[in-house]
Amino acid sequence: MNIRFSNYLKDNSLSKQKILLAVSGGVDSMVMLHLFLQSGMKIGAAHCNFQLRGQDSLEDENFVLSQASKYGIKSHVIRFETDDYAKKAGLSIQMAARELRYNWFEQIRKENNYDFIATAHHSDDMIETFLLNLLRKTGISGLHGIKDRSGNIIRPMLFTNKEEIMEYADKHDIKYREDVSNTDDYYKRNYIRHHIIPEFKKLNPHFAATLLDSIDILSKQEIVYKEHIYNTIQSFLTIENNVPTIEIEKIKNLQPLDIYLFEFLSPFGFNHAQINDLIPCLYTTEEKVFISQTNRLLKTRHTLKITTLHSTASPSFFITSLDTNLFLSAGIHINVEEACNDFSFEKDTFTAYFDLDKISFPLQICTWQNGDFFYPFGGKGKKKLSDFFSELKLSSVEKQNVRLLCNSNGDILWVIGIRSDNRYKVSISTHKILKLKFLNSSCTNSEQRKINGTSSLRT
Repeated sequence: MNIRFSNYLKDNSLSKQKILLAVSGGVDSMVMLHLFLQSGMKIGAAHCNFQLRGQDSLEDENFVLSQASKYGIKSHVIRFETDDYAKKAGLSIQMAARELRYNWFEQIRKENNYDFIATAHHSDDMIETFLLNLLRKTGISGLHGIKDRSGNIIRPMLFTNKEEIMEYADKHDIKYREDVSNTDDYYKRNYIRHHIIPEFKKLNPHFAATLLDSIDILSKQEIVYKEHIYNTIQSFLTIENNVPTIEIEKIKNLQPLDIYLFEFLSPFGFNHAQINDLIPCLYTTEEKVFISQTNRLLKTRHTLKITTLHSTASPSFFITSLDTNLFLSAGIHINVEEACNDFSFEKDTFTAYFDLDKISFPLQICTWQNGDFFYPFGGKGKKKLSDFFSELKLSSVEKQNVRLLCNSNGDILWVIGIRSDNRYKVSISTHKILKLKFLNSSCTNSEQRKINGTSSLRT
């Protein structure tokens, strides 16, 4: 194993680099630490305590600190409130932990002048990841396996597997911690490891080697695929005032169009559902706007134009005029129109009506802040949103997902899906009525109430 590890460092010109090792205390990362120590390279150890396993998590942290001290290497340790973060961000525990650790690793790398971050992923991890991705909606990019180098992250253990790692640890008397959660079949990865892969091995004793060869072939095929997509898109793409622009007429004959559009738009944060919504719009003259977490896609009469949102954390969406269809995400969009003279009020929490003469564009959809207030319809005067939410007994997750519709002067018009503002209500003196309606093409009417992320919305 030492020779193959040294060859990896040599082949990737890493021998003189300063490396930050992600050390959990488990056998994989402790073997990786041993191999780096044997190489004589400049290294440091980073450990994340996700505080999910009580005393075991604390003992893992203390073990890594003691091992770093024993070998005289610098250690970096952080404790995360992982469960709270997952709830607030609407993520699974696994995804929340992944996001937290990689953001922190990069922060430590920059602050301490490390060249790369090393993780202890091995070939068994690659097989498990491949099978996990088969359960998800993924294209070829989800089947190329784990890359041994991606940006500032290196994975120098992919040449080996779990069995060899265990043998190496026994041979060199390497101490490590057992993570009891690795035996819990509640986690999909563990279920695949314990039940699915053994069944494949019954059919083919060389299953692991065969699948790794297939992953290698898929990875090479992806290169050809990506190059073709890139060259095709580049032939239609122009840059106008730093805005990527595509002429719609030139791409209509691409087949399959959804694949070309996804490969072009996914780097800007747009997903399959939004692209499925976009395609029918290409055959109309109507303007449409689609929003991702990072970018805005404007479909004009003849072009697609992509601009960057100013805020990537909590983007604000602007409604600039009447007769607007603003696409937000995953099939969710808002219709803005002046109500007809003979209309009837729709009694649903995601439709709201306002006195149009009191409205000034652009309207803004945004998140709420502490100190925000409005005059709730049916209430008695002014109320802070925080107090309003407490009265409704909204959970922290529900509060986190609430969005506001605001007038151009900053007044809150609508706590979307919950309550409108009394100052802008329709009355007997109203001459023109503004109607706004949130829609989700993938939801049934009964599911519509969940669009905004709140599970129990009140009118």
